[in-house]
Amino acid sequence: MSWPTPQAAGGGIIYLPDDCDNHYTLIPMSCTAITGAKTFTGIESPASGAPFAVMTSYQCSPVGVDLAEAERRVRLRMSLREQTAVEARIWSGSSNALGTIPSLFANATVLPAASCISVAIESLEQWLADNGILGGIIHARPGMSAHLADHFQFESPPAQPRVKRTHLGTAIVFGQGYAGTGPTGQAIGASDEWMYATGRVLIWRDSDVLVPPAPQVFDRTTNTAYLLAERVYDVIVECGVAAILVNRSCTS
Repeated sequence: MSWPTPQAAGGGIIYLPDDCDNHYTLIPMSCTAITGAKTFTGIESPASGAPFAVMTSYQCSPVGVDLAEAERRVRLRMSLREQTAVEARIWSGSSNALGTIPSLFANATVLPAASCISVAIESLEQWLADNGILGGIIHARPGMSAHLADHFQFESPPAQPRVKRTHLGTAIVFGQGYAGTGPTGQAIGASDEWMYATGRVLIWRDSDVLVPPAPQVFDRTTNTAYLLAERVYDVIVECGVAAILVNRSCTS
């Protein structure tokens, strides 16, 4: 999505979601007098997210690659890698010399470990249902797709063959940037790894990729061009996160 205001690209986004309050009340319609008082639910907790930048780079000598070709290549690198980078930010965050970005899954509700793939899907979908989460998503590494298929846990709509959904209709995202680790960085085991369930994942980004003009980043003392491509994003996960450790090597 495009930024709601230009200032959001630098200051982040905060809003009140519409679909994260699971409160409701049933009232008997009998002939006897109804006692008690109706209660009211307050506003939802605000959802917020801090902006971050995805960056790729390209270093070359113009002897082999002219500056126009170098700029084309750094833009291509961005187009090929930015989705993976955003997925990595969601699952595990980032820590490097330029700073630390926390994982959006770090504070997940941890469900009891699942002995098999089907048990994991059951637990995650039940958590979504119990919490009244609309637009729920299940998240897993790409390699888990083979295990879920082996256990007949998803199907693809004929009109959207690349879209995977459980038999209940919950979307499954197999993110290339997903790490399979736990909420506090627990490593993948020989036969188990983590999956997650969330509400909607909302993504905002700049409409353009920023690439400084190649002549301005050309170092004439070393005859080297240093090109960067950057795009600013903001990602918000609505309505909470659940995590589950699943045995991917079970038989059923």
